[in-house]
Amino acid sequence: MQKLTVPQGEFQLARYPQRKKEPLRAWDAADEYLLQYLDQEKVLGGQSRVLILNDGFGSLSVALAGHRPQMASDSVLAHRGTLVNLEHNGLPADSVRLLTSLQNPEGMLDAVLIKIPKSLALLEDQLYRIRPHLQPQTRIVGAGMVKGIHTSTLDLFERIIGPTRTSLARKKARLVLCQLDRAKEPGESPYPKGYLLENTRYQICCHANVFSRES
Repeated sequence: MQKLTVPQGEFQLARYPQRKKEPLRAWDAADEYLLQYLDQEKVLGGQSRVLILNDGFGSLSVALAGHRPQMASDSVLAHRGTLVNLEHNGLPADSVRLLTSLQNPEGMLDAVLIKIPKSLALLEDQLYRIRPHLQPQTRIVGAGMVKGIHTSTLDLFERIIGPTRTSLARKKARLVLCQLDRAKEPGESPYPKGYLLENTRYQICCHANVFSRES
């Protein structure tokens, strides 16, 4: 168990499943940068409707549990880690509404916080899913380590959501700041994709983050 200290408070966090003498933290510099930015820029109000995407072990969800966020991830370990870390910090399990990667968020959103995934396909699918829930004033903030944010990452935000820029790097982490362009027409999501299995009558249907999706 290690302690995360951010403007939102101090939280005892552990990776899941928890191992003895675990050398790795349940958060990274991008999580810290994002939480500091939210505080400095006064992004969230008392009634803000918040969606978190790809929270590794619940560090963002726990720190922002007072806003009762929705958190979507395709990882059962992320879901379990979030619930365990809520318990570690004396927070009720229903402080966070957990969604799978195939579920859309509920309602219109005031803030969307995205830990940038390694898979561009997953990010693309997620951006298509959130777009109907955005308003011009919705704050959209991505966070990741510098080595994981590429031109192709920013191009997806620009193409599907709207104008995008990045922050300065801090502790090898960077933020992606995006704003909804309502006039943009990105078309329909390409996921799930399907193809006919060669020499058979079977149609294979693959969602965005399936391993070896196209073969």
